[in-house]
Amino acid sequence: MRIGELARLSGMRPATLRYYEGRGLLSRPLRTGSGYRSYTPESAAQLRLIRWAKGLGFTLREIREMTGAIGQHAAGRGDRVRSQVRAKIAEVDAKMSQLASMRAQLESLSGCRCTHDCPVIAKVLAGEPSRPTRRR
Repeated sequence: MRIGELARLSGMRPATLRYYEGRGLLSRPLRTGSGYRSYTPESAAQLRLIRWAKGLGFTLREIREMTGAIGQHAAGRGDRVRSQVRAKIAEVDAKMSQLASMRAQLESLSGCRCTHDCPVIAKVLAGEPSRPTRRR
């Protein structure tokens, strides 16, 4: 199939497909006699895998590293994939902790009843640790 058809099937733009191809995420397709790319059904599967992995928070670099290990994982030798997934879980946990802290600080700020010289902002300006204060 040509790039336009694969783009429609995958819901991606042709430029994205060319970009993924250039980055080594999508296998290079055969070329027709007139130079058009000719993709196989496996290309659509690769794109589904890329979209799925991106949805899980993997970077394109991480996805490219994982694609070679996916076959090993399917054959029962998936230590590398599991290791990368565990690292991503740790990254997500750290991000969740950071987001919880941000939310708590925003709650403190939204609950502040000051009219000026906000004590929450004064702490930040003074360089004090930004711990959330309880709402009154």
